[in-house]
Amino acid sequence: MHIAILGAGRVGTTLGRRFTEAGHSVTYGVRTPDDAKHAGLRVADMADACAHAELVLLCTPWAAAESAITAAGDLRGKVLVDATNPIGPGMVLTHGTTDSGAEQVARWATGARVVKAFNSVGMEVMADPVFGTQRAALAIAGDEDDACATVAALATAIGFEPIRLGPLSRARFIEPAALVWITAAPVLGTRQFAYGLLRR
Repeated sequence: MHIAILGAGRVGTTLGRRFTEAGHSVTYGVRTPDDAKHAGLRVADMADACAHAELVLLCTPWAAAESAITAAGDLRGKVLVDATNPIGPGMVLTHGTTDSGAEQVARWATGARVVKAFNSVGMEVMADPVFGTQRAALAIAGDEDDACATVAALATAIGFEPIRLGPLSRARFIEPAALVWITAAPVLGTRQFAYGLLRR
């Protein structure tokens, strides 16, 4: 599968490396493809990166999300994975329980098949989601079964245990979970931890 990742920061490149290891082709959509900081990466401007992609991963800071989607061009019909967190100044969610960043992304990206995923743990877990005999749980939400199945398969391939929680509106609960992870890290003194699922 050809994947376009909007943003080439630490999270985007960590996921990009894992997807490449799983056999997928990755191109990073960036604002300045000629910048030397992107050396070693396959980069293009955002529209070109997305033009032939089967799946697009939004992996920018929240403040840059709208402009990245605008720059990406027409995303109608494409699976668009929203890995962002709508966090504003003071580590406060900009969208609460009556809306979500993912739903806002869907409004910006008209016609895209938006799935919320890869937002609730840090890049250290993305680099290796396997903890002994257990896989880190990854919450997924989206309105279309086949789009969610595509993202779940991608997550499984890199080591996660995906859990679909329902429609995209359930992102209203997934996004606050990211703040739990972020605020727990300094308390625990490590970023090498993840959510897990215990069944009985």
